[in-house]
Amino acid sequence: MSGYRAIAARTHDVPDGARGARSSGHDRDEPVARDPSARDTPNDLADRPRPRVHDAILPAVGGRDDLDRYIASQQDRFVAELRELCAIPCEASDKRALDAAARWCRDRLRAAGFADARELRVDGAPALVVGATGEGRRTLVGVQHYDVQPAVPLDLWKTPPYEPSQRDGAVYARGVDDNKGHLLLRMQAVEAHRAVFGELPIQIRFLIEGEEESGSPNLAKLLALEPSLTEADGALKEGGAIDSEGRPQLSLGGKGILYCHFRVRTMARDAHSGGATHYPNAAWRLTHALASLMGADGRVRIAGFYDAVRKPSATDQDLLERMPFDPTSVRAVVGIQRFAFGRSDGEAKRASVFEPTCNICGVESGYNGPGSKTVIPAEATAKVDFRLVPDQDPEEIAALLRKHLDREGFGDVEFSAEEGEHPYRGAADAPLVRAVAAVAEEAFRKPAVLIPSSGGTSPMWVVCNARRMPNVTLGMGHPGAGAHAPNEHILLENYWRALRATSRLYSIFATQA
Repeated sequence: MSGYRAIAARTHDVPDGARGARSSGHDRDEPVARDPSARDTPNDLADRPRPRVHDAILPAVGGRDDLDRYIASQQDRFVAELRELCAIPCEASDKRALDAAARWCRDRLRAAGFADARELRVDGAPALVVGATGEGRRTLVGVQHYDVQPAVPLDLWKTPPYEPSQRDGAVYARGVDDNKGHLLLRMQAVEAHRAVFGELPIQIRFLIEGEEESGSPNLAKLLALEPSLTEADGALKEGGAIDSEGRPQLSLGGKGILYCHFRVRTMARDAHSGGATHYPNAAWRLTHALASLMGADGRVRIAGFYDAVRKPSATDQDLLERMPFDPTSVRAVVGIQRFAFGRSDGEAKRASVFEPTCNICGVESGYNGPGSKTVIPAEATAKVDFRLVPDQDPEEIAALLRKHLDREGFGDVEFSAEEGEHPYRGAADAPLVRAVAAVAEEAFRKPAVLIPSSGGTSPMWVVCNARRMPNVTLGMGHPGAGAHAPNEHILLENYWRALRATSRLYSIFATQA
């Protein structure tokens, strides 16, 4: 079998407990199953001869048109696909599930007309799934990923993270927002475009990796296997969001990251806490080392940390001024009354875009179980991430960190750099950005907001920096979506709007000035 029916009939090689979604008593789930005849009994739009793109009349904002009707006719199939993909528990520790997700994406690309869809591999790393389709003067690269963050703590999920649940107009699952929903709707948009407007007037090339949530350590090696993969006129980066007012947020870049694992050992074994007068406590030792990294004002104390920070351009400053920022909503979503470090609303807004960070992700030491256990811990560990801004280099920051610890008297505190990713900020004045703004505003019926840089990290420096390629997001995540958190979800209304916008983008980018 070939094409869509081959995918529909195949059971993916994932653990039994992760296959499909199951109904539960408190939601309206239906079992995940595709209709194997869906491709053979298309609706009236798909039955029609495909028009040439330049003959298609692009729709007006108000009222339903052929594209809306096509998307509506395919909603059940598209949601079933989304739930099937989200049922694969492709966390970094599950190689079998990562392989299954890579195969799923490869086969789904082939079903969407990407005849050359294939897996690239190096050094036993998860596959980079690549494929191209369409013809035209311009090429758009879709930079996506199929891996997800760990779903723990599991007890905070209302429904199991890998048994996707559809209720109240939303789909709940780990990775449904970051990034499987965005990945899949961009494939589905190819089908929608061909069904309604005809053949693609641009070439679309997907680069779908399996290590984005781990810092993309092998992406450069994978891309080096076929250097032409990054030859393009623009990149549609992973993710995308709307703000609390329903305005589409178009991010033009992302912060980099240095993720470190700290460890200190002060004794051969834990000791009775009565000896705290003279035995060295590893928890205190690490706490003091961590406290040396940042002042109470939020400024990082590592010498040279800010030396390479690029000063925001006049364009960057202008974008920041025009960028809406609702401090009340930003605080409310995490239940706080004031911003950290005594920052004003304006200072918090600016820092979110232009400032690097030093963040303690977690600390472990001693005893934290039920009841009491009076010990002096012999070992303490911590995870710390630094979000970086242009033009900071993660390797240089790691070297400065080591010098800082030694200079401050913490030579015994070890750390390993587990992830390193450069920041990247693309041009705002680019045809791709203008095209995305146009289709996003049409679909969401609100003015688009250009954001110079998001607080998150994606591998756009690896993909775009050599050619200084513009990059931008176009998506549907909402402020309460819970990416990386329990009960991650998307709102289907936003999904359909983003799918419409992406389908239109594939036409408009071809001729956008």
